[in-house]
Amino acid sequence: MSSGDGGLGIRKATLRLGEHSLAFADFEFDVHFFRDLAHDATAMAISLGDLGRSVPLLARVHSSCVTSECLMGCDCDCAEQLEAALVTMARAGRGVVFYLMQEGRGAGLTAKARDRMIVQASGNRVTTFEAFASMGLPADLRSYDIVAPMSRMLGIRAPIKLLTNNPEKAAAVASALEAEKIEVFGIESIQGPTSRFNRDYLSAKHDLGHVLDRPSRRQGALPPTAVRVFEPAALHGDPQRVVTASYFLPIALPRGREEAVQTVPVDAGDVEWFRLSVVYDRATERETILLSLGGGEGGIESDPDRRSEPVTMRLFDRLPGSGSSGRAALRRSLWAIRERGSGGVLVRFDDRDHAEP
Repeated sequence: MSSGDGGLGIRKATLRLGEHSLAFADFEFDVHFFRDLAHDATAMAISLGDLGRSVPLLARVHSSCVTSECLMGCDCDCAEQLEAALVTMARAGRGVVFYLMQEGRGAGLTAKARDRMIVQASGNRVTTFEAFASMGLPADLRSYDIVAPMSRMLGIRAPIKLLTNNPEKAAAVASALEAEKIEVFGIESIQGPTSRFNRDYLSAKHDLGHVLDRPSRRQGALPPTAVRVFEPAALHGDPQRVVTASYFLPIALPRGREEAVQTVPVDAGDVEWFRLSVVYDRATERETILLSLGGGEGGIESDPDRRSEPVTMRLFDRLPGSGSSGRAALRRSLWAIRERGSGGVLVRFDDRDHAEP
C-alpha cells in the first residue's frame, strides 16, 4: 500500500480517495471514500474512534438500498439497520460500517425492482427469494472482497465482531478478511421495527436463517391497486427511456415537510404508496427512478409537465443525519405531489459526488 496526503492510498485495485465528516446521533463520524477500480464502483467506510487499536472492533458490512435510504421507503429494514449500527458503534465509542454499492443483494436496481414487482403481483404470496429464482438469479450475488483492502488502508488489525443478522454473510465476510489476516470472532444481531409494510420481507429473511424475531404471520400490507409483471418497454411518450420494472413503494413522510431525517417510524408519519418505476436512459446508459402518484398509462406519470424538478441523490444522501439535501428536496416534491393528488418526480443518482452536504 502507498499513501499520500488527504487520506489517499491504494491497495490492490482499491483506491482510497479521502474523507469527510458526518454528524449523526450526537457524534461526528468520519466517512472514507474508496473506488474499486476493477469493477468501477464506489464504496464508503463510516468510522468512529481509533480503528488501529488492538482491542476487538464492532463492524457492519452494509449493502446499499436506495429505496429506504434515499427514497424513505418502509418495505424493508435496511435504513434502520444502518442507523442502528451507527448508534451501536456510538455507544461503544468505536466501530466502522463498510458501505458497499450492492443494490438488490448484488443483482442491481432493475432486478431488485422486478423482484418487488413479482412479489406484489402475487399478492405477497411469493417471497423475495422465490422472485429471484423465477428470474434465474441466485438468492445473493454480493461479494465482500473489497472489505479486505479497505480494512488494510484504514489500519484495522483487531478482531472484528460483525453487526449482522445473516450468518451466511458473516461467513463470507470472514473469508474475505482472511486475505488481511483479520479475524471475525462473532456476530451481534441488530433488528429494526416490524410493520405491516415490511412484515413479509422480514418473514422471508427469518425463514432463510437470518437471526430475527419471527414476525407475525399475518399478511403484510398490499399495494392500493393490482401490480402486473411486464417486459421492459419504452416510457409512454419518451422512446429514449425504457421502463424496466414498476411496483408500489410505501413511503413514510414525516409530519413536517422540512424534516430531513432518513427514517420515520411508520406510526409517526403518513404512509403513501407511490408507484416506483425504474427507467433506463438509452442516452446516458444509466438507471433512474420515477416516483409517481396517479395518472399516466399503467399508473406511471409520464407527462413531463406534471413532474416536479428532478432530484439528484449524492453519496451523502445515502447516509443518515440531518444534512441530506437530496432527501429534503425529494420530501418537498412528494408532499407537493400528494397535495395535488397526482404527478411524478425523477430521481437520479450520482455515486461519484463525494462533496459534503
